[in-house]
Amino acid sequence: MNLRACFPLLLLSIMVGCSSRSESYMVSVKNETAQPLTIGFTKDGEPYQDEFMAPSDIALDPQVKPELYSWGSLLLPGKTATTKKPMTAKLDPDAVAYLRVYRGHLNMLDILAISSGSPSRVDVPLMPGRNDLVIVDREGRLAAVKK
Repeated sequence: MNLRACFPLLLLSIMVGCSSRSESYMVSVKNETAQPLTIGFTKDGEPYQDEFMAPSDIALDPQVKPELYSWGSLLLPGKTATTKKPMTAKLDPDAVAYLRVYRGHLNMLDILAISSGSPSRVDVPLMPGRNDLVIVDREGRLAAVKK
């Protein structure tokens, strides 16, 4: 097979391998802990989208002053928050969207001090479509349970 015949196939395979995909999520989350929670959406990888920006990504922006910025929403004990419309994430081929949950009513500096793996934080991978979740406290560690 000559090079001229192979080029279109090679170009197509590169384009398909590097393409991003869009996934939509409807999320309902209930707080069954005794404390308020700070909740929001994140994703790993590009392309960047405001509604999926992780706190650490926001803090890296030289135009943002973390002490003046807020991230996420407050969810009081016993309450449920539900997305009003689907959240659509543009994702790299292996990327995942998450619901990120922190224990407490936190400002940005407090959030930045809580790393992955902390008992006061849980990152819940989202599945395309409907995600009905309950956040519980298991022996001092936040956990997510599917309804």
